[in-house]
Amino acid sequence: MQERNGTTSLWLTVILPFAMGFFVSMAFKCINAILAHPLMEELHLASVEVGWITSLFLLTFAVMQLPLGLILDHWGPRKTQALLFVVGAAGITVFGLASDVTMLAAGRAILGIGMAGGLMAAFKATADWCKTEEIPFYNGIILGVGGLGALMVTSPAKFFELEFGWRALCFAMAGLTLAVAALVFFAGRDKPGATSQAFDLRSDLAGLKTIYTDPFFWRLAPLIVICNGGFIAMLGLWLGPWLQHVVGLSPLQSAHYLFAISLAMTVGFASGGFIARLAGRLGQPLIVIVVWGVAVYIAVQILLAANIVSQNYLIWAAYGISAKAAVVGYAELTRHFGPQLTGRVVTGTNIFVSLFAFAAQYAFGVVLHLWPENGAAGPPAAAYQATFSGLIVLHLLALGWFLIAGRLPFARAGRAE
Repeated sequence: MQERNGTTSLWLTVILPFAMGFFVSMAFKCINAILAHPLMEELHLASVEVGWITSLFLLTFAVMQLPLGLILDHWGPRKTQALLFVVGAAGITVFGLASDVTMLAAGRAILGIGMAGGLMAAFKATADWCKTEEIPFYNGIILGVGGLGALMVTSPAKFFELEFGWRALCFAMAGLTLAVAALVFFAGRDKPGATSQAFDLRSDLAGLKTIYTDPFFWRLAPLIVICNGGFIAMLGLWLGPWLQHVVGLSPLQSAHYLFAISLAMTVGFASGGFIARLAGRLGQPLIVIVVWGVAVYIAVQILLAANIVSQNYLIWAAYGISAKAAVVGYAELTRHFGPQLTGRVVTGTNIFVSLFAFAAQYAFGVVLHLWPENGAAGPPAAAYQATFSGLIVLHLLALGWFLIAGRLPFARAGRAE
């Protein structure tokens, strides 16, 4: 009975509050795929402006990863998450009130700061409270709930936006963010003794130096960064316009496809632990599963870039699931560096993921803006296809580098000390 009560308490005070935090964070990463169309129509924004505004979220999100680990260790995930979410609610409110590019950009930048701890705070909480062997399971639950946040800002959010307007959607999201901040603060709990660490910048930087001077990190990290960052850039903004301008769907129809992609992504998120177990049972190194998953992801993107079977939900589902193959690579990195550097290797990699997503999202808009427009319809389908093809080339280079570097002794994974 006591063990059952302990499990119930864990779900109510740790898993549920922090999973809802990641739910909100993922929703904000993806919401501009729905908002892009009404923003461009009402405020007469160009593609490059939409790309810049949206990508600022990822830039400030990335910058915040640097101090986030220290703040989480000092304040604990409960206080850190609650405070950051209040900042996030302010950011989306500014965005909803905006009437020009500057105010929109400011709102997204503030929002990126507020959402920076969405996943890391949850991982810190599970590390504090869960048994070591149970952490992958609970982290999988949290990732799955985050995928539901991405689902919410597809068809459901589009129906809301069509009925009440994009500004009302922003204000509703601000209310949800404050509600989750309250849930985390009042229902969550900090583990005694886990939040009293003093700031130790020298130690933190020493750990990052160990990570960033390790050849194996630079063999695997590009694959994780380009696959995850590229997917974030597309799902967070450009898949919506792609579905409309290349596939030829209406904004509402494209929202339905985004729903299917996000649903598949949720399955991909939640299956990470299962994939790790499957690799073990098959006697295959985990990294082999990652490589095959990335190869499938690249093949699916090539089909989509060529606009082949693009109106088939199954191909988009395959895109959403296979996009998460590289996430399993985090487990290989943490295994390589050992538990003493787990937090820093995850946040240290996330910095590059967010920076790449920022650069890809903004560059996509720049290329579309430079391409001769097709009258009032905006950039032609060929502009989108050429830009997406450039992103696929980067995926191929990252995979090629991983395979080639694997033949070099200096870049092979070693046993964690």
